[in-house]
Amino acid sequence: MSGGPCFPLLLVAAALLSLADAFSLLRPPLSLRRASQALQPSSGSVHQLLSAQHDLRRRQGTGGLKQVLRMSGGGAGSCTAVVVYVSVKAGMEEDFKKATLENARNSVQEEGIARFDVIEQADDPTKFVLFEVYKNAEAPAKHKDTEHYLTWRSSVDSAMAAPRTAAKYANCFPSSTEEWDVPAGLAKGQAESSAANLLVVHVFVSVKGGSEEAFKAACLANAGNSVQEEGCLRFDVLQNLEDGSKFCLIEVYTGDAAAGEHKKTAHYAAWAETVKDMMAEPRSNIKYTNLFPTDGGNWVMAKL
Repeated sequence: MSGGPCFPLLLVAAALLSLADAFSLLRPPLSLRRASQALQPSSGSVHQLLSAQHDLRRRQGTGGLKQVLRMSGGGAGSCTAVVVYVSVKAGMEEDFKKATLENARNSVQEEGIARFDVIEQADDPTKFVLFEVYKNAEAPAKHKDTEHYLTWRSSVDSAMAAPRTAAKYANCFPSSTEEWDVPAGLAKGQAESSAANLLVVHVFVSVKGGSEEAFKAACLANAGNSVQEEGCLRFDVLQNLEDGSKFCLIEVYTGDAAAGEHKKTAHYAAWAETVKDMMAEPRSNIKYTNLFPTDGGNWVMAKL
């Protein structure tokens, strides 16, 4: 056998390399080690951490790691959500709808707009909400300079029963701009091919001072699980920009049955129990039906 005295050294080196490879197989992948570090618990976040770890194991290998980390981030994103409240004169509802839907179809084609939903109050057909989500600080002003907005404003002026009011929010969930983005077809001006009668619920919450972060963390865990429900298309968590103790949860369901099933889930029960002592006053809600988008698929949160 050739190689002389160097051969035993080569055998030892090969053995050591094999042993190192074996140990490397026992270590979690780098992405999971980083996820574990990113999800280290801070004060009051243990329950959120356990929920995120459960989702992480369930989604491993499906591209879900990045989504779980975003869901567990707890911070507000970069979007500005504007909820515009409109009351129109009785008998002018259809005129208002026609003008508003035309404006919405054009608005979702603007580069700086992530959503432009139009909904009608379920128990009062003279009340509407425009839910506008902007990607950056410049987008609202640019929107108001567009021809379609100016046309809409002049068209609906005579239909107003009272001046429009608005509330501005920061997005907490989804946290990334991309997850709010307008579906590609709408952004290109394509007509919708189907219509669904959806249930849109706006839940208004005021929490006690000092409870804001704990409430937000509980809502992020609940929202992240809720959007996995078959009948839940969206579960947005918004924090008021003028008063951080006020939140709006926007829940979109395929119908009443899906909303009922949501309240039977373990994550809803855990959320309700966690936040019950944080309430500054009882929660309230308003139910709406969707006018735009009409296609249920165009309401689903964008998946990255």
